[in-house]
Amino acid sequence: MSVRLRTINRTEMPLLEPLYLELARHHNEVSAHFRGSYPSVSVEDQIKECVEDIAAGKSFVAVAEQGGGIVAFCKVDIVGDRGYLEELVVKPEYRGQGIGSKLMDWADGVFLEHGVRQVELLVVVGNEDARRFYEQRGFLPSVLEMKRVQPTGC
Repeated sequence: MSVRLRTINRTEMPLLEPLYLELARHHNEVSAHFRGSYPSVSVEDQIKECVEDIAAGKSFVAVAEQGGGIVAFCKVDIVGDRGYLEELVVKPEYRGQGIGSKLMDWADGVFLEHGVRQVELLVVVGNEDARRFYEQRGFLPSVLEMKRVQPTGC
C-alpha cells in the first residue's frame, strides 16, 4: 500500500492528537528520565501552539497517509537561517517502511526552500532507534543537556 505525503494547514492539527499521544507513550517508555512525566506541556497546548506557529509562518507540518488514515507526521520550524525538526512521529506498526525517511526528505525540502543553513533536533535519551536514524541522515551529537528534578521543600 502506498504512502501519500501532504502538508496540512492549521485547522487539521487536531487530527494529530493520537500521534502526539503515541509520542508521549514512546518517550515515557524508552526514557528512564521521564517516568511518565512527558510531555510537560499538555498535548492540547502543544497543538494550540502549533496552530499559532503555522498561522505565523514559523511552522510547517506534513502527514503521511496510508489506507485512509494518518500514520505519521513531521513538524518543522524555521527561525531565520535555522531549522528545527520539532517532531517526527511514525506509528509503531508503520516503522521500518521508509515513512520516516520520506518525511525527512520533505523536511529537507522545506529547509532548502527557506534558506536554512543549520538544522537542529533533540532526541530523548534512550531513544536509540531515533538517534541511529538521525545519524544516518548526517546529524551528529553536539550538546549533552542534563536536568534534575528539585526536591520539594527546598
